Amino acid sequence: MEKSALAADNISFSYEKDVKVLDSVSFTISKGEIVVIAGPNGSGKTTLVRLIFGLLSKQSGEIFVCGKPHCLPEAKKNMIYLPSDNILPDFLTGNEYLHLLHRLYDRKIDVKLVARLVEYYSMGSSMDKLIENYSHGMIKKVELIAAFALQPHVIVMDETLNGVDIEAREVSKVLIQKYAKRGATVVICTHDLELAQEIAQRAILLYQGKKYREVVLTDGNESSLTALFREIIKFKEDQYEI
Repeated sequence: MEKSALAADNISFSYEKDVKVLDSVSFTISKGEIVVIAGPNGSGKTTLVRLIFGLLSKQSGEIFVCGKPHCLPEAKKNMIYLPSDNILPDFLTGNEYLHLLHRLYDRKIDVKLVARLVEYYSMGSSMDKLIENYSHGMIKKVELIAAFALQPHVIVMDETLNGVDIEAREVSKVLIQKYAKRGATVVICTHDLELAQEIAQRAILLYQGKKYREVVLTDGNESSLTALFREIIKFKEDQYEI
């Protein structure tokens, strides 16, 4: 566990009796890895992430962050979750939100780093405006700025790059890869299989609550994630006509 950034051991979860959303899911993600967690809708991705961050109470199995049980404060301070929704305190400005997060994580703001990130994401004129006036893309940019500014050991992104402009998307891809090279870990939950194939080293595929397969994406593997998805859902082109 010492070398792992995030590990799940035999995680099962049910919202209703005898209806398992997750069924004995196990995996280990090493420090410095970019890993995609992917699967069709209803495969258990969001439930898994919520369990990792303690947003749902664990029913069975164990989760470790940097070798420590995920529920401990020292583990929580080592990770950040960027959810797919836009739930941010809209009564704060972008800058106020950054300062709030740094206080919650007990981190000192690196002013120069924040200034660079704000410039990268073209948010300079907007950071002093209320979040309630932000577009979807601007909210996502602030989330990304906050995550890279805090520099936790583990960043988990849930469709975070959806809705950002092309420049911000390309900037994010570069920053994610450079961040991982420094030993941090980035986990991306996404339906964007082309993005996953482009920047991730490994993919964990879920289907009907189980781990369907793990795929290494950096060994010249010719099998695309799209092809694997078609295999999972038994997709056949000749069934569709227009």
